Amino acid sequence: MWRTFVIMIEIIILIIVLRTSFVQYFLSDIQQTVLGWIENVAEIPEQQSLATIRERFFHNNMSLQPHQTDYVVLITDSKESLTKFNERYCINNDKNPFIYGANLNRLCGHIKDSKLF
Repeated sequence: MWRTFVIMIEIIILIIVLRTSFVQYFLSDIQQTVLGWIENVAEIPEQQSLATIRERFFHNNMSLQPHQTDYVVLITDSKESLTKFNERYCINNDKNPFIYGANLNRLCGHIKDSKLF
């Protein structure tokens, strides 16, 4: 009987402590950290595919100017930016001021061959 009473008191104290604002803040901070880790792990295959496109394009392509290289790095930074680039310049054949001609065709070919689309 006494043991049951002590366990009930411990449970009540635990509930009161867990409802304090400091513990709530601490637990939400931990939750955000773990959520960030999970999102990063989920994005690893996408980032690897983007890096593969970038490396394949840069391989044996020494004719690029520094601003063109920076532009390719910028558009292969995320799937969203690569999707916008693909739709605008590869599919709709809009004129690109940074990448054009054979370089644009090569980049569009690498994007088409990738597993992202």
